[in-house]
Amino acid sequence: MADHPLDLLTSWTQALLAERDEERQRLKEVLASSSLKVRRAEGLTWSPAEVTEASYAFGGAKWSLSCQEGGGLPGIFRVGSAVLLTPVGNPKDVEEWGTWPARVMKMRGMEMDVVLEGDGPEGVAIQHIKWTVDARADERSYQAMAHALSHWVNVESPELKSLRDAALALGKWPASPHPEDAVPGNLVDLNAAQANAAMAVWSRAPLTLLHGPPGTGKTRTLVAAIAGLTEAGEKVLASAPSNMAVDVLVERLSEVGLNAVRVGHPMRVSDHVLERTLDAQVQQQPEYSRVVKTRQEAEQRQREADRYVRNFGSEQREARQAARADARAMRKEAEELEAYLAEKVIREADVVCATLVGCDDRRLRGVSFDVAVVDEAAQALPPATLIAMRRAPRLVLCGDPHQLPPTVKSLKGRPLENTMLERLIGEFPDQTVMLEVQHRMHSQIMSAGNAQFYDGKLKAHEAVASRSLEGLKPWLWVDTAGCGFEEERSEEGGSVSNREEARFVVERATEWLAAHPGMSLGVVAPYSAQVELLRDLWRERVVSGEVATSSDVTIHTVDGFQGQERDGMIVSMTRSNDRGEVGFLSESRRIHVAQTRAKMACMLVGDSATLSTDPYLGWLLEHAQDSDAYDSAWSWMM
Repeated sequence: MADHPLDLLTSWTQALLAERDEERQRLKEVLASSSLKVRRAEGLTWSPAEVTEASYAFGGAKWSLSCQEGGGLPGIFRVGSAVLLTPVGNPKDVEEWGTWPARVMKMRGMEMDVVLEGDGPEGVAIQHIKWTVDARADERSYQAMAHALSHWVNVESPELKSLRDAALALGKWPASPHPEDAVPGNLVDLNAAQANAAMAVWSRAPLTLLHGPPGTGKTRTLVAAIAGLTEAGEKVLASAPSNMAVDVLVERLSEVGLNAVRVGHPMRVSDHVLERTLDAQVQQQPEYSRVVKTRQEAEQRQREADRYVRNFGSEQREARQAARADARAMRKEAEELEAYLAEKVIREADVVCATLVGCDDRRLRGVSFDVAVVDEAAQALPPATLIAMRRAPRLVLCGDPHQLPPTVKSLKGRPLENTMLERLIGEFPDQTVMLEVQHRMHSQIMSAGNAQFYDGKLKAHEAVASRSLEGLKPWLWVDTAGCGFEEERSEEGGSVSNREEARFVVERATEWLAAHPGMSLGVVAPYSAQVELLRDLWRERVVSGEVATSSDVTIHTVDGFQGQERDGMIVSMTRSNDRGEVGFLSESRRIHVAQTRAKMACMLVGDSATLSTDPYLGWLLEHAQDSDAYDSAWSWMM
């Protein structure tokens, strides 16, 4: 482990490069070694696609593309993802028209809108050309994190160096400010632990750590703390690793009357916060009509230029060049006005909200913030957290290091799994404010995680401590050992499934909904192949009429369920083999997350003979037996 800040930052830089190279290489190998037919089937390519409309948007040329049936899979490119457009034809066509990197702006079936990184080919009848659209590695997030790492390596200010070293858990904890400097916030509707957390934020300390276990009101506390800061006239940047988590913050902040502006691509934002996006608020400005008019005039001049494309006289050539120059000048004028309006909206906002990578947005680079707040910081890659940390002299990290870590794809990228929040809580436990009262789950559901991860400090609020569903044990391990439920590994992706266990789980889910038709139910598994099998079996039940189509049931991977909650959860642990291999389940936090999504009932279904070889799962099995929360699947099969 690095014991010097620059050594740690260097190790993160090397790990980040390894992650980027891994992603590049995987995509390159697939695209280079696979036929067009395979690339289409794998969801990596559309070809041939034609341009149905061309215009200009903020940042470059905007093309609408349509792909004919058989040219690829519908809806495969995620909004915001990076693609490469290449003319279909011989090398001369590629040389003449060029290859164009672009980003997906909108996706609908076999049609998409993209924004090119630049103005696109000029004077070309692009609607008469066929194009291939290939997925490409997205470099933007890596570039933003690399810039942040470089910034913190080269920082010279003694104050910033001190903050950097403390935030990396390799320096002294920053000195506490004077009590009279604290923000006088409102503590109404907060419990004692939440009030302590809010006051820690209001103390104006350079670094604040909030540990929020599942169901403890972490987001509620953050919103109250942010509201207090804004009432004191402070400018807040609120961020999180994922779009979903940021959208939750935007929604909650707006509910308490704050002017929250959401920075990010509108197509990656939830529908219910679209009106809060920077783009939407810019378009609501009275001056925006001038942006629209100028762009329309630019498009008209561009069309005039294109009309001269087949005429080769000197007068026509000069007129074409003049029209193109006019179009470029008008587009620049529209962009400058739009940028001014964006700056105005951001300046007038109480809170600016963005993903961590979105904190590197060019529209935020000149904005001065008093404090940067990072929610779900335990799911954030360390270099991503450093992006937000650049934007303000004070940093608030909030999350739970006992939830799932950020996703790392390469072995050399493993240093990135140990997040800044996890490092800091481990190094400065006395400086960490923990929320200790959870308002989500029955005390028995909470019991195992409380003992294993929270040193018994977590308490269930009286309103939920004994809340249950009639006829269902709040927490139960159902042992499938000896039932012949054997795992299988798929040939395609190597994912694991267990058909008989899946059938058993679907039967239990059907019973639960029959007894409690109005309940919300989550069914999770650690493997995508098991999730697909569970979904197929569930669809069969719906089609046969055994369960109502209106039932509130979600079937997903454990990772996909993080941050959510349901009345009941059934966990298919999937693994059953004579080698004692548990795979993904060796990450103890994965099962912890799966269990703590449940409010009133949680059932774990798994083979004790296989799973007990893992230290944590073996302990969990013993905990179930000692708590009268163990049964055999044979009880349902006899």
